[in-house]
Amino acid sequence: MSEFDEQETKLKLEYDDSVLRSLNQLLHHDFCPQYNQWVDWMKNPFWCLAISILTAFVCGLLVNSTILYIAAAISLIILVGVLWPWISVKGLSAELSFNKIRTKCGESVSTSLIVKNNWPWPAWGVYLRHPFSEHSDHLCEVAIECIPGWETTEYTWEFIPRKRGVYSTKTAFLETAFPFGLFKRRIPLSVESVLIVWPEISQLAFMPELREVSSSEDRFASHRAGDYGDVIGTRQFRLGDSLRRVHWAQSARQGQMIVTERQAAAVCAMRVIPDIHQSNYQSENRDSLEAVIRITASICSSLLKQHACVECLVGNKLFRCDGNHKELQKLLDELARVPVDGLQATSQLIANSPMPQFVITNTKGYMKNTQGSHSRYHSKMIVVQDSPQQEFENDPACQCEPWIRLHSPEESRENTFSDRWKKACYAS
Repeated sequence: MSEFDEQETKLKLEYDDSVLRSLNQLLHHDFCPQYNQWVDWMKNPFWCLAISILTAFVCGLLVNSTILYIAAAISLIILVGVLWPWISVKGLSAELSFNKIRTKCGESVSTSLIVKNNWPWPAWGVYLRHPFSEHSDHLCEVAIECIPGWETTEYTWEFIPRKRGVYSTKTAFLETAFPFGLFKRRIPLSVESVLIVWPEISQLAFMPELREVSSSEDRFASHRAGDYGDVIGTRQFRLGDSLRRVHWAQSARQGQMIVTERQAAAVCAMRVIPDIHQSNYQSENRDSLEAVIRITASICSSLLKQHACVECLVGNKLFRCDGNHKELQKLLDELARVPVDGLQATSQLIANSPMPQFVITNTKGYMKNTQGSHSRYHSKMIVVQDSPQQEFENDPACQCEPWIRLHSPEESRENTFSDRWKKACYAS
């Protein structure tokens, strides 16, 4: 075949493929979505068969009585299609469980389903459907081809939760429509199991300099070098050191960059306040609420690993994580339970504290904070913009920039936020 013929054949195949794609799009396009509520019932073949029975019955009475056999055959099909799923699930009992109680977003959890079939015949075409969380209608669906009769069978698989929340099997159920798909019958699970999924946690390797902390709350160790206490010596400049630490006289004398060495914090204390007020998060900016929760979990978890004393105010509950990992666990459980649209106004509590405060909020919450007088000069603001296009202006009376500004909720994830946090700590 010549090159010209190959090119012509290729163009013809591409044209045929484009025609098929266009035809497929045309056949699947919804031209009248406003009428779906009136015609959705036609998607179930049960009603088509019912209309066929009625038509065959009328024709059998008026035209030819032989057509009544067709009506009887279709009626038998409907009877089997309705009774068989109902009888099948009557003999089933199931229990779904997880191999752990708590996990993080993105971590796999081993899931086990134990199904007992009390009938002597097998059950075919069974689905496990479990709308675990309010974040999604169906986070996972498991298809079981066949459940043997008079046996107890265990099925295991790896489940990876993608969003935080409390995943309960209370709403899970087994469902079957075998053999014809005319009628679906479901049964709930016999035992409830709960999985608490914590928000994503970014590892933050630095702590900000907290000058507002009183001596009773912040203590320094003179035998350990760090970035927070009094000057204890000098050393050569290292990559990543803040220019504010440069000792210019020593640098000029020695001909190289010299920075001051300071004490390390033995104990530092702070309060983290996530703004999860429902009025700040509408349906179109719920992603920023998830970003606020992710940032809160990252700060509290990372600073606790660096031996800081962290308080977190979630609604009207105060969690004090002073080296207590059980308290951190309770805090992460509470963050996992926050509704997708935030807490009600009656659940919010604002309390003053001598500790420096980190307020994590979104665009709308930041504007409210700068317009009010609540901890305006005492708090470090971490602001998540609801969308890259939605900018906010500073209050002229405040003349301040947020401590960290994230231009989109996606920037609250691992790399971007940890880099912003590092730069903000060095600039402190």
